[in-house]
Amino acid sequence: MTGRVLVLGAGPTGLAAGYRLAQRGVSVHVIERLPWVGGLCKTFQHGPFSLDLGPHRFTPHTTEVYETVRDLCGDDLKVTPERVRFYLFDRFLTYPFRLGEVLGGVGPFKATSLIASWLADRARFSGCAESDMNYEEWLRARFGRGVIDVVFRPLVQKTWGVPLHELHWRLARQRIAVGSLREVMAQIITGKRSKLFQSQFYPYGTFLYPQKGYGTITDRMADAIVKAGGTVTTSAQVEKLIVRDGRVRSVVYRRDGVEETVEGDHVISTLPVSIFADMLSPEKPDADLDAARQAAPALRFRKLILVYLVVNKPHVYPYGVAFFPGKEFRFGRTWEQKNFSPGMVPGNQTVFGAEITCWETDPLWKAEDKDIFELIIPQLERCNLIRRSEVAECFTVRLGYVYPVWDTHFERNLSIVEKYVSRVENLIINGRPGLFFYNNLHHSLEMGFLSADHVLSGKPKAEQWERDALRFREYRLVE
Repeated sequence: MTGRVLVLGAGPTGLAAGYRLAQRGVSVHVIERLPWVGGLCKTFQHGPFSLDLGPHRFTPHTTEVYETVRDLCGDDLKVTPERVRFYLFDRFLTYPFRLGEVLGGVGPFKATSLIASWLADRARFSGCAESDMNYEEWLRARFGRGVIDVVFRPLVQKTWGVPLHELHWRLARQRIAVGSLREVMAQIITGKRSKLFQSQFYPYGTFLYPQKGYGTITDRMADAIVKAGGTVTTSAQVEKLIVRDGRVRSVVYRRDGVEETVEGDHVISTLPVSIFADMLSPEKPDADLDAARQAAPALRFRKLILVYLVVNKPHVYPYGVAFFPGKEFRFGRTWEQKNFSPGMVPGNQTVFGAEITCWETDPLWKAEDKDIFELIIPQLERCNLIRRSEVAECFTVRLGYVYPVWDTHFERNLSIVEKYVSRVENLIINGRPGLFFYNNLHHSLEMGFLSADHVLSGKPKAEQWERDALRFREYRLVE
């Protein structure tokens, strides 16, 4: 018999695990630090507006994940056109890129220079193994220094906060869906993207989206857990996991100033791995745990500031998402909620969002909303998107532990933490923050389902879970 399962963290992975287990009749208790469920997969109300925490698309590639979300959302799940732009060369370029637009922006001489740079670097890195490269070298071998300097370097360093050569090559392979400049040129000429972007569940050039907001998915999973007899506790800070005889016996958390202890037979944790090792409390000192506590802080996460502007006009632009690689822009990506689902932003106003990543030590993280507004509004005016006089309101939502930074040492540090966790038989670390992965929603849901299936199987971790978890490293992002 499975017994009681404690799920730490109510993001998509934790909720997916709890949902699967609850549907199988298992007693589940989900514990979440934030006052809401869903993590980044959250829709909130601001006056008459329903807003997501950033731009999101549901792009499932497995029948199990698609059918689960379809059953949860029903007719609310709609096919939505994908409208992506890149702001380059002082203009918005359609993505996938189009030949006429690119040549108009780059010009023939610059285009020739970029191709020459690609050919030179392609020859220079020919025969080099991926495992011997860093992020910058991986890019140069496939795109050349010229393209890197125009597109990749400013956007990547803006997002991750470190130079390209300090990032791991795996991050490039996971996030960059085109394999080389040759493939980019083929897409420009044909106007079509690779098969990675094709799915049997939605037409090419579209994605799936719940018309009432992305949070519909996670809210309904949480509701289903409770309906099946499970418990979902929010605003609860996990403080300690009591480990005895190689198993987690109980979890201590604090809510409303009161410390509570719950016992469980299995624990699935999606808490940030960088702080998780300090929560483990064995009965006696342990060298592996000491090593994990030393390595974990080096697994760093970038924080995210979501800037929302209520604008006094029906639309800012006709796109869903626009990327801004240039150094002159502090934000890297913008979106307009109305273009995902018109009913979420009623009336003649619109809500425009911009994403800013930073470190906790950056002054911007603690800056007031008005100061952030003063930072970005000149940049938006420069693009002829929004005038200062058109903005009725500016507010922000700030989120920690969002982007796991895969530097050149992350695998070594992560393996040290995993070494101790592997010895605790009834403990699984999972999810984007728990396994230190950056992934899409459909990946997160699959990760949750697989962890639940492992618990239900009753098999040792080494026999099932550790084998299943290997596939997570091979996830590719549909971006």
